[in-house]
Amino acid sequence: MTAGSTSSQETEFDLSDTAFITDPAAGHRWMSAPRPICRGRFADGTPIWVVTRHEDVRAVLSDARFTSRPPGDSHVRSMLSRGIPQDVVEMFDSTLLTMDGADHSRVRRLVTPALSARRMRRLEPAVERIAHGLLEELAAEPEPDLIDRYAHPLAISVICDLLGVDEGYREQWRTWSETLAAALRPDPEQFAPAVRGMAAITRELVEARRVEPRDDLISELVRVRDTDGDRLSDDELVALAMVLVQAGHDTVRNLIALGVFALLRHPRQLALMRSGQLPISAVVAELVRHTAPVKHTFRRFAAEPVHLDGVTVQPGEAVQVVLAAANRDPGQFDDPGELDLARPTCPHLGFGHGAHFCLGANLAQIEGEVALTALFDRFPEVRLAVPAEEIEPRFLAPMPRLPVHLS
Repeated sequence: MTAGSTSSQETEFDLSDTAFITDPAAGHRWMSAPRPICRGRFADGTPIWVVTRHEDVRAVLSDARFTSRPPGDSHVRSMLSRGIPQDVVEMFDSTLLTMDGADHSRVRRLVTPALSARRMRRLEPAVERIAHGLLEELAAEPEPDLIDRYAHPLAISVICDLLGVDEGYREQWRTWSETLAAALRPDPEQFAPAVRGMAAITRELVEARRVEPRDDLISELVRVRDTDGDRLSDDELVALAMVLVQAGHDTVRNLIALGVFALLRHPRQLALMRSGQLPISAVVAELVRHTAPVKHTFRRFAAEPVHLDGVTVQPGEAVQVVLAAANRDPGQFDDPGELDLARPTCPHLGFGHGAHFCLGANLAQIEGEVALTALFDRFPEVRLAVPAEEIEPRFLAPMPRLPVHLS
C-alpha cells in the first residue's frame, strides 16, 4: 500500500478483532469518528483500506474503477481459505453482489421494475396485515422478544410473499438467512448447508413456477428467463432469489429492531414521531442514518491506481466502505451522534450508493414505516424489559434480543 499522508497511519480498523462482535464501544468509535482513509484488516486478516467519511464513501461507491472483484481474481480464494467448499463458493460468488459492469447492469435491470417504489407501495396493505397479525399474537405475552416475535417473522414473511416462497419453507429460510448474514465470518459447517439448501429449494420453486406461474417475483424471473435465455441464466436466477431473501430479511430485521431500540431510548423523539407532526418516511430515514442496519458494504477493489483523500490505492488493493461511519460524519450532518427525527435533510448512505445501491431499499423503507407505526399505535406504553446496557447493539453482530413490556 502507498500512502500520501501520515493520516492514513493513525488508526487501524481491524475486522478480524473479536471486539467488533463483543464490544459495543469498539464499533461506536468508528460510527462516531469518521476520519481520512486509513489502513485496516479484513475478517480473514488480509489488508484493506478503510473509508469512513461521507464524501469519500460516495466517491468510492460511484467510481467504476472500484470493482466487486479483484482484477483477474474473485472472492473465491478468500472464502476457500476459510474452509468454505468449492461448490458453495461458486454459488455465492455469482450473485449481483459480486458482479460489475455489463453483467451487473443486465441482471439488475431485470429485477429493478419489480422492486420499484410504486410497486412496493402496492404491497403496503399486505405488510400492514402481517404486522397487525403479529402484534395481536403478542398482546397476551408478558415479556415478548420483539426481534424473535415481530421483526424476524415480519421481514421473512414479506420477502417470501414477494418472491413466492411457499409457507412450508419459510421457517427454514429464516434460519438459512440468518446463517448467510454471517458471511463476513462464516462457520463452514453451517454456511455450506445453508447455501446448498437455499439453492436447492429455489431451483424447486423455479421449476414449479414454470409449470404453474403465480403473481410473484420468481414467476416473473422465470418468464424473463424462458422468453429470452440470453438475459438471465438459471444459475443467475437462483443466485438472485437467494440474495433478495437474505438481504430483504436481514436488513429489515435490523432496521425494525434497532429502530425500536433507539426510539425507546429517546422518549422525546418517540413522542415526536407519535404526534404525527413528521412524515413517517422522514422518521425511518433518520433511524436508518442513526442506527445503521447495514454497517458496511462488501469490499471493493481498485482496478487501476486511484487517488483518494491523499492516498493512492493500488490496483488489486481492497477498500472497505463503512456506511455506519459515513452516516455519523460531522462534515455532512449537524450533531451526527444525536437521533433527530426532525432533521431538515437526511442524505444518508444506509442503503449504499451508486450502481450497487440496495435493490430492496424501497421495500425496507415501507416495512420500517409500517412496523414502527403499527407497534407504537397498538402498544403506546411499550418499554424495555431489561436495562438498555444489557442489549446494546454490537457493530458486527446482530442485536440478539429485544425484550419489552407492552403495557
